[in-house]
Amino acid sequence: MDFTLTDEQQALQGLAAQILTDKGTLLRLKELDASDDWFDRETWAEFATANLLGVAVPEAQGGLGFGFLELCLVLQEQGRRVVPMPLWATLAAGALPIAMFGTDAQRDAHLPGVVAGTTVLTGALEEFGADPEAPATTATRNGEGWTITGVKATVPAAHLAAAVLVPATTPEVIGVFIVDPKAAGVTLGRQDTMSHEPRFEVTLTDVQVGADALLGGTLDDGTTLRAILDHATVALCAVSAGCAQEAIRIAAEHVTNRKQFDRPLATFQAVGQRMADSFIDTQGMHLTMLGAASHLALGEAAREEVATAKYWAAEGGSRVGFACLHVHGGISIDVDYPIHRYFLWLKENEFTLGAATPTLARLGRMLAAS
Repeated sequence: MDFTLTDEQQALQGLAAQILTDKGTLLRLKELDASDDWFDRETWAEFATANLLGVAVPEAQGGLGFGFLELCLVLQEQGRRVVPMPLWATLAAGALPIAMFGTDAQRDAHLPGVVAGTTVLTGALEEFGADPEAPATTATRNGEGWTITGVKATVPAAHLAAAVLVPATTPEVIGVFIVDPKAAGVTLGRQDTMSHEPRFEVTLTDVQVGADALLGGTLDDGTTLRAILDHATVALCAVSAGCAQEAIRIAAEHVTNRKQFDRPLATFQAVGQRMADSFIDTQGMHLTMLGAASHLALGEAAREEVATAKYWAAEGGSRVGFACLHVHGGISIDVDYPIHRYFLWLKENEFTLGAATPTLARLGRMLAAS
């Protein structure tokens, strides 16, 4: 598969990189650390002005009309600069499912605000102990509408969101519902995370929604939910790939310039081997992400490719994060130095939507059944 980017894709990625580099200085990141909502509104507004928030939103709703691969390229740049804003939550877990599966009315109701930068969306894709593809949250018919009950875990940006996508099991099959987090019966409980991004336990107690809240207006056998999870997972892998690429760049610069016994650290065999292993892991993360994203962008089945990318993002990302800390020595735990941010983002993403071991087990079951 040819991963050469088109001129348009390179320009898009370059624009995202320029904005994030200009805004994501270490000084600004430290200032943003004092914020409770993990939201760089200034950079978000710059993204809206450049229409980057509409990268995968149809032109009919004011977006650029690009596809999933282009979205991943933008998210990868966020990973490189670790700028705190709910790009993955809004664009991959919220707007993309509505763009792909929503009705015209749902697209018109939610996507123009995303493009303008006035609307944050998110997806409640995980639960405590439940398979994301078989949610324990239930939805039962109530006249023309639905009653939703359940508990969702680690929902990003729920405190900022105008709407949350909530997968639920119905008496028939599975549906995904667009829920207002301020609706009666919805309770948010803040959960602190390794990356300091606030996530939320979202409790839904007999929440009443109308028929128009059902994504796409139809139920299915879980095909829609699986597609949403696959796209959200690969988008998360894109963030991790960017984190790993920048972390190894910072580490390589450090071991090149830092000397011990009048020799650069990079000339010591153990350090060189550690960096070489990290480079291999980073390449694996990047290429498996691009492969899975390319298949999904073409509308092709890619369940095995998605699981492979997630395994590399989780396992490889963890190894890269630890290696980059170790070669820095004591300075790695200095919060005035940037490397710890990449480690924390990589560890947070490692466990989101499936850690390495369960992902590898799932991939094994797929291969055994094929």
